[in-house]
Amino acid sequence: MRLPDWPRQRHSVVRRELELTDREALASLVPWCEQFSPSVAVDTMEPPESLLLDVTGLAGLFHGEESLVEHVQREFGRRGLTTRVALADTPGAAWGLAHYGEMAQPFLVVPTGQTLAELSSLPIEALRLENPECVETLKDLGLRRIGQLLSFSRDSLAARFGPELLLRLDQASGAVEEVVATCHPAPAVGAEWIFEHPTDREEVIRQVFLWLLEKITRELTPRRQGVQELVCRWRGENGSSGKITVGLYRASASPRHLAELIEMQWEAARGKLAEPLTLLSISVTAEAELECRQQELFERGEGDSRDDPRQTALLVDRLSSRLGRSSVVRPRLLPEAQPELAWRYEPLVGGSKRRPDRPSSKKRSPARRDSPRSFSKNATSPSWSFVRPLSLAVRPLAVEVVSMAPHGPPLAFVFWGRQHRVHRTWGPERIHTGWWRGRSVRRDYYRVETTAGCWFWLFRQPGEARWYFHGTFD
Repeated sequence: MRLPDWPRQRHSVVRRELELTDREALASLVPWCEQFSPSVAVDTMEPPESLLLDVTGLAGLFHGEESLVEHVQREFGRRGLTTRVALADTPGAAWGLAHYGEMAQPFLVVPTGQTLAELSSLPIEALRLENPECVETLKDLGLRRIGQLLSFSRDSLAARFGPELLLRLDQASGAVEEVVATCHPAPAVGAEWIFEHPTDREEVIRQVFLWLLEKITRELTPRRQGVQELVCRWRGENGSSGKITVGLYRASASPRHLAELIEMQWEAARGKLAEPLTLLSISVTAEAELECRQQELFERGEGDSRDDPRQTALLVDRLSSRLGRSSVVRPRLLPEAQPELAWRYEPLVGGSKRRPDRPSSKKRSPARRDSPRSFSKNATSPSWSFVRPLSLAVRPLAVEVVSMAPHGPPLAFVFWGRQHRVHRTWGPERIHTGWWRGRSVRRDYYRVETTAGCWFWLFRQPGEARWYFHGTFD
């Protein structure tokens, strides 16, 4: 098969052996991979598990292609990632060799012009066919290797298996050029002002802040992005420096609103700096998509206005800037079976995805990694009986319980000096934490309705006679 006359390109595919959660994890590696190549793309196959690097003409910078591939694999290894690296003339060939090629080492470098020979021994799956039925049909006919397809005429392959097979075959061999959409992360947004003469005039500094914010928002607005978090830095005449960080509950592109939030922290920070400033800079460390709303055609009256969540966002921003973001929080549920550990407080601002300084692969959060298993063991109770109470005790409280059987449901119990007679119970719901947590927690929870119409959440530990109160249902 004749190769085209355009200059031959070289492509390297890095395949990660460890399972990646999603395409976002691979995309986070793209900026870091630009140390090897300015053109980096994420695998378009599903599920994505590869990165494509165009290293055409770059081998000389690394003292040869093998040295380049070894360097790529070594750097990935330092990040704790196990990879298979293949370098070939085309993206399709590099992808197929990285996934299905036989490698004596964890990498493979195909000499220029030998791509088709290397592809011949690979299985049909190496062609990246998106139609699984086509792959199964080829296997049923005994065509399991790419080299077997080369003995058939192109017309017969197209007539029996459709145009995709020929396209993928031509892309892998280089007969048809494959266009790969490379990833280019959005450039960091920021602005700075260098004073011609050092100044400590507050009106000048406030005007500079506003000018910098207007410049930043002009860059973000065309992309429909707003500021979620920004960092202000300054330098004094004698070399001192400082910074303040401003986080927002909801992304904003209003320079005046951002300036107001900066000024709240600037007043406290300015008192510690008793010298004129020579430089002011603002950089956006987190951005988010702006919320677009249809404006009202006519103004509403005082008693006719409807609630506007933007006013809540403005209040949260002001409180967080004045009191600190750790003082304005909300509860967040966690995937945790043990009820008293199934939540945490987190700041209302600063919770969006940040622009990483050093992108890294996506990791599971500690809450997910350490989350225990939980299961319910009750075949007769309805699912709604296992909802959690609205009011939960800080820690379980021991109660005296009367039951007919040692391990049966409660008939009556004494709590807060008052005796409660049980009308109905649902349960037990078995909660059992995982072995990796150390000492496991095992509990059998019962939802209890008393004759007075109150609802309680009680549990006991299997094999023990003691009972505990843990919450009430309102």
